[in-house]
Amino acid sequence: KLLINEVNPDNPGGGEDAEYIELFYTGRTRFDLRGYWLVLYNGKNSRAYRVLDLSGHHTDELGYFLVGSSTLSPAPMIRLPPNTIQNGVDAVALYYSNTSLYTVTMAVTAEGLVDAVVYTSRTLEKADQLVKVLVPEQSILYENDSHSTEDESLSRCHSLSAKLQSSFQVTPVTPLGENLCSTASAPGPPAVRISELCLARGATPCGFVELEGKPGTSLGGLSLVFLSGTEGKVHASLPLRGTVGATGLFVFALDGGHGHDGTNLTCKDISAASEGSSAIAVYSTSLIPGGTKATSENLVDALVYTCEPSTAAGCLDFLGPSYAVPCEGDRPVSLSRYRCTSGHAGAELQFAVSDPTPGLQNSCPRDAFAVDLHFCLPTPNCSTWTLHYRRMLESLGRVLVSSLEEKCSCGVSELYLRELNLTCVGSLVKVWGQLWARQPEQQQSFETWRQGFLASPYPFSMDGRVLKTSPECVAPKNAPSMPHGGASFQGWEIALFVVGSLLLIFSLVSLAFYFIKRRSPNYTNIEMNDCGEIAADF
Repeated sequence: KLLINEVNPDNPGGGEDAEYIELFYTGRTRFDLRGYWLVLYNGKNSRAYRVLDLSGHHTDELGYFLVGSSTLSPAPMIRLPPNTIQNGVDAVALYYSNTSLYTVTMAVTAEGLVDAVVYTSRTLEKADQLVKVLVPEQSILYENDSHSTEDESLSRCHSLSAKLQSSFQVTPVTPLGENLCSTASAPGPPAVRISELCLARGATPCGFVELEGKPGTSLGGLSLVFLSGTEGKVHASLPLRGTVGATGLFVFALDGGHGHDGTNLTCKDISAASEGSSAIAVYSTSLIPGGTKATSENLVDALVYTCEPSTAAGCLDFLGPSYAVPCEGDRPVSLSRYRCTSGHAGAELQFAVSDPTPGLQNSCPRDAFAVDLHFCLPTPNCSTWTLHYRRMLESLGRVLVSSLEEKCSCGVSELYLRELNLTCVGSLVKVWGQLWARQPEQQQSFETWRQGFLASPYPFSMDGRVLKTSPECVAPKNAPSMPHGGASFQGWEIALFVVGSLLLIFSLVSLAFYFIKRRSPNYTNIEMNDCGEIAADF
């Protein structure tokens, strides 16, 4: 994910010519910023005073992107006049949207919000509206100029969680470089985190929550909290006891036990709500009464889940991304945490739908069990696919996963889709990518679905449009993905062989003729005449 990584709104002296905002892509690789916006807000009127469209830009090879004063070194990717970034109390917000248009003087909004920092570098003033919309229930960050005689900044040091003020601390400036956090403050995984959540569905047995951590880690002082997304409040909580086992896992089953406040915990406490989102969270406090408003203070880890994906903002968005789970049916289903890399180190930890595996390590989708996708979709024109590329790609991914889950009921999510991409030329959308499975049996289910999906014409609905697969560029069964037109490669190969053979024969004949003409006479057969015979002949 893309995050605000460092903010330097104030410089020593009156120059204000070394201000900057640094973004960081956690994949630590080059990342396209199409669809992202950077908006600077004034804390006095809660309106935007600067808006930057980041489309057309990308991070460097290490994932960094720098917006700053024109005289700053290293040179920023987007240059600003000196003294552009206000000292505070103000805010920097990162948005992603292909539909919304962010403009100067607009009121602060949470629509499309990815990350935000509300700060001040002078005095601890108030900016209630900025805090309420961008970082609810949190404190304003203070860039304390007494930290150092040199220039300093607000740097992300404590976590990679978005919209979490406590992730930042004051450090020396490090534009386009690793933040100089103290060893104790370096971002890293918490001592305990959520590994798996098994949801109760239909008549299935009660679900469970699985935590992971270093073997022997004490759970004392932690609470497991169940949150309702419709109100954004604590529904029930339970103080944790004991230690993480030798396997690094701790499984807590809901069996009707009682919370610290007498709340009767049942299966319904971890069932996905039919509307809105729900969440489970681990807090580093043992006392969180029911009805308390959800907060990021003392938060250790959280998992937000829902039956119906939605782009609308929810009360629990600040806890992290929301994961969709299939809510119909009687088969038990889990959300399991994976470290599934996609070709580079440092890939973000994600959750995916899976079969329940209490007390066992979560099995990750693997490229060894990959199924290739390669198909075409006729379209009247390419404008929508080109202008809203990222949104259309995400919608297509959801459709493919929904179709696959409907066919095989094998508990899949968009995490199983890898390297999905598309291009639109003329009136044809070409789509390619892979599906990764967890085991050979699941791979076979994916292959069966693929054959049915690619059977022409296969109609499906996406964003109100009815689309059909086209046989024009569907790869044959078990054939590797190749560019359109690859089927004619054999004809080219034959033609190339014939032309090459003719050239070779011509070259050999020419070479033989050349040597015959150049061959020296055999002097042993020449008759030597004396001078008299030569004179007589003359």
